[in-house]
Amino acid sequence: MNRALVLLALTALTPGCGELKDLFTLQQGLAAAFKAPAVSVNINNRSHLTVIFTNSKVAELPDSERAIVARQVAEYVRDHYRAYATLEDISVGFSRASAAGPVSYTANQIPYSFTTADLGTPHDTSGAGINP
Repeated sequence: MNRALVLLALTALTPGCGELKDLFTLQQGLAAAFKAPAVSVNINNRSHLTVIFTNSKVAELPDSERAIVARQVAEYVRDHYRAYATLEDISVGFSRASAAGPVSYTANQIPYSFTTADLGTPHDTSGAGINP
């Protein structure tokens, strides 16, 4: 079964399903916005959010360019995640995964972290402007 369908089914059956739905929506939005089908979004203690791109071409960029993309990812979270106000920080990283037969290998690097204080308040992304 497709991973997205499993997550969606769990969202409907789990208490706190609004939170899971919001994370699923964020994950799907990040995948589309950054053209990266393998994106995982994890939250710890409802205040630390981590985004990991697996086998992304961004991981091959020089560090200065990766840092810019990581900041854009954190800003995307700021502007699109409904529970952003509950977060303390957003970490962005990259993972390399490979498999050969029954053996798999994954290496994670999560070198970029942004506090919500540094990112500021969400920007209106609806195009309708902010109502007075």
